[in-house]
Amino acid sequence: MPIVVKAGPNDNTNDVIKEFKKEASNTNIVERTRNRRYFIKPSQIRAQKKTEMRRLKKRARSLKNQKNVTEASLQRIHERLSNQ
Repeated sequence: MPIVVKAGPNDNTNDVIKEFKKEASNTNIVERTRNRRYFIKPSQIRAQKKTEMRRLKKRARSLKNQKNVTEASLQRIHERLSNQ
């Protein structure tokens, strides 16, 4: 899906470029192309996910023991754990 930004009659070049960058960042095109720049073996992807899960679980346990932690921050970590 191409990104199309139409310039209005009173728009200058900088405004159009700014709008294009905003649209490109919203669609994550740059992030996806960076991720696809090099081939990553499926086993490496699984290993990365496993280490991230381990790190998040450890973080959740340590935050649970602390006193000044909001319930919302723990909820966000648990959401990330359940999404993967």
